[in-house]
Amino acid sequence: MKAMWEKGKRFFQDKAGASNVEIIIWISVVLVIATALFLMRDQISAFLGKATGEIGKLRVN
Repeated sequence: MKAMWEKGKRFFQDKAGASNVEIIIWISVVLVIATALFLMRDQISAFLGKATGEIGKLRVN
């Protein structure tokens, strides 16, 4: 267990290792956002349609 801990510490101290972890975090964040947008696509579409209709009703003075 201690050897694994030491290996992990060396991995995060290495610039290449830190870069890999950063890429994995970015990919995870992008996938979470994409999944949320995919699951809520109908609600987003309805909201944008309603907003477009309301903006079209506005009068410009």
